[in-house]
Amino acid sequence: MQKWWKQFVVLLLLAVPGAAAAQFQAIEQARKKIYTAADDKEKLSGLEAIGKYMNALPADSIRHYALLMKELAVKLKAPKQLAQASYRLIASDMVAGKTDSIIQQIDGNPVFKGIEKTDRPLYYKLQLLKANTLNRLNKRTEALELQLKILDEAEKEGNSNAQLYALNYIGATYLNIPKPEEAKQAWLKALAIIKDNPKTENNEIEAYIRSNLALYYFNSFGAYKSAAAGDSFLITVNKTIELARANEIAGVLASVLALRGNYYGLTGKFAEGEKDFRESLATRKQIGDPLYILNDVTSLSNFYLSQKKYEQCIATARQGIAMADSNGIRGEQMQLYGVIGYACKAKGDYKLYAETLEEYIKAINEHNQANAAEKIAAIQTKYEVQKKETLIAQQKLDLFRRKLYMYGGGILTALLLAFLAFRFKKYQRQEKDKMAAIMEEEKRQGELAVKEAEEKERRRIAAELHDNLGVQANAILHNSSLLSETGVGDRAIVANLQETAKEMLVNLRETLWAMKASEVSATDVWLRIINFMKQMGRHYTGINFKLEGSAPVDKLLSSARALNVLLVLQEAVNNAVKHAGAATITAKSSIDNSGWALSIADDGTGFEISAANEKRDSYGLENMKERATASAIALAMQSEKGTGTTVTLTV
Repeated sequence: MQKWWKQFVVLLLLAVPGAAAAQFQAIEQARKKIYTAADDKEKLSGLEAIGKYMNALPADSIRHYALLMKELAVKLKAPKQLAQASYRLIASDMVAGKTDSIIQQIDGNPVFKGIEKTDRPLYYKLQLLKANTLNRLNKRTEALELQLKILDEAEKEGNSNAQLYALNYIGATYLNIPKPEEAKQAWLKALAIIKDNPKTENNEIEAYIRSNLALYYFNSFGAYKSAAAGDSFLITVNKTIELARANEIAGVLASVLALRGNYYGLTGKFAEGEKDFRESLATRKQIGDPLYILNDVTSLSNFYLSQKKYEQCIATARQGIAMADSNGIRGEQMQLYGVIGYACKAKGDYKLYAETLEEYIKAINEHNQANAAEKIAAIQTKYEVQKKETLIAQQKLDLFRRKLYMYGGGILTALLLAFLAFRFKKYQRQEKDKMAAIMEEEKRQGELAVKEAEEKERRRIAAELHDNLGVQANAILHNSSLLSETGVGDRAIVANLQETAKEMLVNLRETLWAMKASEVSATDVWLRIINFMKQMGRHYTGINFKLEGSAPVDKLLSSARALNVLLVLQEAVNNAVKHAGAATITAKSSIDNSGWALSIADDGTGFEISAANEKRDSYGLENMKERATASAIALAMQSEKGTGTTVTLTV
């Protein structure tokens, strides 16, 4: 990190020392395990594990642990760990901004010889490190070509984690070209892979992908001021911040905090924006990668521009350009020149504006020469052609294998025919015996199932008859005993007997109706209710019995459920007739999101439901509840004195 940048960060941190330190507890624990290890083997294991946090460490820390790991790997003769240590040493140069020699270090290091066969995960890391280096050197077309090659290999291998990293870098390259829609599609494809294969090991790359997608939405919002893009940005960036904090992915956290700070600047929320920038720079200070620090400088320049702090904007952007030049980071200066141009024009300094415009045009020309659209198209075409050629080659190989298997199978079949004939006859006898045993067992199980079903239905019918006809038969017996005791006719008792007998016939008829089929249509149930209401109207001419609505056409109910619906509603009508003193009783059928609703409403005297529930002799209400519960029917009662009563069933 350059000295001027350290001073710049210190100025911006202001009163937030240690703002990022709290996010690195897991790293501190990993460090303790290294320095408290019992022996060299355990220490090497700890050094290998701390690699999980490479993206949250500054270059000198990565290099320090990599050198320790390399020393122990040589001492313990551990070639895999030696290769890992060598990779981390090169990665520390990347973080430090030393990009010029990275590709040579990878290609010329004998430790990596044959790595594509011995350690595939490390192979992918090395290739992506090379692609990242090409991107930083503004060799976008070469970077894209390598990234597409990596993606192709990962797809053939079925390595989803490598596919995710490749797609993330491909999207970033497309965004820099710029081809923002292609970038978006690459990241959405990666998120779809994560959704289909949720794994803890993908948390880190998911955070990187979401941070890049947030950048896409931010650019869309900045270009069009679309409320939808702004909403998509906030949803994506907040999810990314949450993911980065939970997994201590410091690099991502710093980037998306700076991005959200810039968004707050564009929307006039300067206090929130400044808070995010401070935390971002505090986090970035611990990591020290100049490319991402440069990204934050660009965001900060835009932030000052949005607040019309033009001098600070220009000074910050100039520092970013100097940093990009000193660290060999190409292609990033265009945005900074653009920010300076806007600031100069806004404050009326047209001379500096003209000079900046010339620098901006020069940077664009250099960028376009290095990344011509024809080159990009050629690379994409080459990638697609390679995939098709590979597919054709694979199909030819599969055809050859099928022929080989066919010829070999024919020879093998000829040799085994005699043996198979003998085995087949024996197999036929065994299968015949097995089939006979299976059929016998199936017959026995079927008979048991029929018996169980019949017994269950008999118990249900017995319960229905006991609950309905048994009670009414007892009532007739009781009333007939009264007649016997008095020895004379009593009209009230006779009427009661007749009424009970009628109820017995109704219950018996409804029970037999429900037993005719295993399922009953809702229309049939509603017709039974209509007939019952008409019958009640003939008996009780002083009451107006009304019908409203219709039943759902395609709904079916089990016979037991249909019977319980009918009996509960009949009980509600009988209660209204006997106790409510109602002038009108209405049966209503309606259909809504909750289901089929059936209700009985009267305009009678009403009653207190809580008081009625406490009565021990309130068998009617209790029976209604039991029937509803038995058939999983929602039963609701509404009643108050003087306002009438409504009983509602929802099926």
